[in-house]
Amino acid sequence: MVKFNLIIFHTPKRQHLSDFTAIRERLGVMAADIEVHIVSPEIPMPPDFWRKAAERPTVLFSPMPRNIDPRIRGLRLVARRYSKFEEVRMLAQAGLPVPYTRKILPDTVLDERQWGPFTVVKPNMGYRGRGLRLMRTRDVRWIDTKLLPADDPRHAMNLIAQQFIDTGPYAACYRVMTVLGRPIYAMRSTAVAPLPTLATLADAPVAIEIAANGVERRMELIDDAGIIALAKKVHARLTHTPVMGIDIIREQASGRLVVLEMNSGGWTWHLSSDHGRRHQADHGLDYYGQFGALDVIADALARVTRGRAV
Repeated sequence: MVKFNLIIFHTPKRQHLSDFTAIRERLGVMAADIEVHIVSPEIPMPPDFWRKAAERPTVLFSPMPRNIDPRIRGLRLVARRYSKFEEVRMLAQAGLPVPYTRKILPDTVLDERQWGPFTVVKPNMGYRGRGLRLMRTRDVRWIDTKLLPADDPRHAMNLIAQQFIDTGPYAACYRVMTVLGRPIYAMRSTAVAPLPTLATLADAPVAIEIAANGVERRMELIDDAGIIALAKKVHARLTHTPVMGIDIIREQASGRLVVLEMNSGGWTWHLSSDHGRRHQADHGLDYYGQFGALDVIADALARVTRGRAV
């Protein structure tokens, strides 16, 4: 007997519809008490859909931000985009390891005794490592980004300063995609070209591309217990974001793990996004197969629907 609704919102190009139809098929077998509906531009909706949906406890799940009529019944598990600074602040307040981070304002002057000789500067709402640069700490100053060329990824953006964590001669970063706290895949990006030896640089201003996902890179799946445990802890403490692309780095000298961001805006469903499918093809990756992605997601959605639908 059907007791609950699970309504999944699909965004073309950000997720492939087949992911959600496959999840619906799995739930049809393992959770007959849950009726799964997919709201998508690719699927016509009956005119009385929302009226009928209101008859049962419901969960509304969307990996991307979406405006949903507040009158619609259901627990909302819907992505909401926060700035990078807001994400770091939430992570820090939750007791998670993060780098020093602050907004770059007209009066900003960083103390090298705290920050070290080099600092990362990046757009507060950037993505894919665009506009991220390593600078000498003493040179970090506010600039009017509206005066930068229109094709500069920093154009008209607020900038933030972030502590430089040395991941080794080749910049490296880990990404763990989670859905409702469950790891879906875990991978490492490593820059192909080495960083310059910072200690030997001439004593002049520098602006070095430092993001492993912003340069030519190698990508590989990993099964690192420490990385995955930290990703689980992020969701356990920040449950308001249903889908995360958690970026973690490991300091080379100490092995310390640091969370950079969780990519709350939802552009992280790289199982089947156009971006993610290219990466899997180019680097021989299988995000679906690593941890059994669709089975894991179906189970997570079944549990939350049975436990929290309203």
